[in-house]
Amino acid sequence: MSNQFWSVLTAFAGSSLLNLGQGFQKWGLSFPKEKPVKRWAIWGIGLPMMVGATFLLQHATSLGGASLVGSMFGTGLAALTLFSIFVMKEKSGIGEIVGVGIILGSSILIGAFSGDAGTESVINFMSLYIYCGAIVATLVLTSLIFRNKTAIMGILLGSLAGGLGGFVTLFQKVTTSNTIGAVSVFANPFFYVWVALSFISFGVLQLAYGKGKAIHILPAFSASAIVVPIIGGVVCFSETLNLFQWAGAAGTLAGVILISMISVKGAGKEEHK
Repeated sequence: MSNQFWSVLTAFAGSSLLNLGQGFQKWGLSFPKEKPVKRWAIWGIGLPMMVGATFLLQHATSLGGASLVGSMFGTGLAALTLFSIFVMKEKSGIGEIVGVGIILGSSILIGAFSGDAGTESVINFMSLYIYCGAIVATLVLTSLIFRNKTAIMGILLGSLAGGLGGFVTLFQKVTTSNTIGAVSVFANPFFYVWVALSFISFGVLQLAYGKGKAIHILPAFSASAIVVPIIGGVVCFSETLNLFQWAGAAGTLAGVILISMISVKGAGKEEHK
């Protein structure tokens, strides 16, 4: 089997583990503050899951391109949706099931048509720095504009956290490509860049939880984490995806958007009861 195929499988596992970790944190925060032990114990279960997921995703980038790994990022939302339905006992409808089906079907499409082409990355560092700076500046500026609108701020901060998570994928690819000739991963300065970005992304996500509902924030996180590395891989690394992989990436994003819209609509109905 090709490296791209194994990259898809590893990215699927990493993304699912990451979102399940977020699911445990979401579950923990759903308990009242009067039960701090249970609240934070369940929340804490998500931490090692998210750390493990990060290293799985790094391995995925060493096997395939950043854009390929990014296209699989939304598969984790399918796992989170199933977790919410079967563990947290949240109500679900046909829309969520269809969204999960679209995401899983898209991931199969990406994996089935993953060959050896497009795995080599030619890194343009100047484009990478400009791209990352432009994305962060746009999201931060937008957050400042809407700083007095709490619900929108939560979604924007979730998007910023997802974008930073997308940068993690890009800099993991830089690390695994070892373009600077470091003798080990730990001697590569870009290793510490993506580790720092992981912590910052985690911190911004926690801040987002204080501004809005997790059911609104996590889909925004996932959508941003999909789009940023796909575009970054193409623009900054000269990577390519074949037609079927692009279709799978579009399907994954469509599934994320569908689940997001239904989640927001459902939450709105609950608030008006």
